[in-house]
Order: sequence, then C-alpha cells, then structure tokens
Amino acid sequence: MSDDDAPDNVVSIFDKMEQAEGRLRMIELWEAVYVQQKQSLTDERTAASLHVAVDVMTLLLNGAAATGMITESQRDRLLAIFQIGHLAADEFQK
Repeated sequence: MSDDDAPDNVVSIFDKMEQAEGRLRMIELWEAVYVQQKQSLTDERTAASLHVAVDVMTLLLNGAAATGMITESQRDRLLAIFQIGHLAADEFQK
C-alpha cells in the first residue's frame, strides 16, 4: 500500500468497492491494520478471530436493520464492506 492508501485514508477504496481492485485493496487494508497492531492474518488464530468479528458485526447490522435503526439498503452496503474481512482472513491463509 502506498502512503495515500494508509489505513486512515479509505475514501479511494470505497469508491472502487464494486470492482476487483477495490476488493483487493480492502483485503490489503485489513492486513495493514493488523500489522500496525503487530499481528498478521497469516496467523491462523488471528484470521479465525477476524471471522468471528465479522460474524458479530453481521449479527449487529442485521439487528439494526430489523429494528429500523438503519435501512436494509444501508445494512447491505455495510455488510458488503465487512464481508471482505472474511475474504481477507482466507486470503492470508493460502
């Protein structure tokens, strides 16, 4: 990732979420954030914890949509972002 793509600058990634490049950059972002914390998705336990975190976020977003806190469309857009966490966890286990 370049300096412009540091974990605190994700606007360009969101602009390309529907494209393969955007998904790849989001996968790289997940790993970059873990590396900043001295962890890596190459570690099996760390990758497993990301799967759990994404599953929890999915439950929370579904609950928020079910109670009218957010719309289903908003939930779906947020889920698309978080689900890339599953891809990232799997990608670094190859």
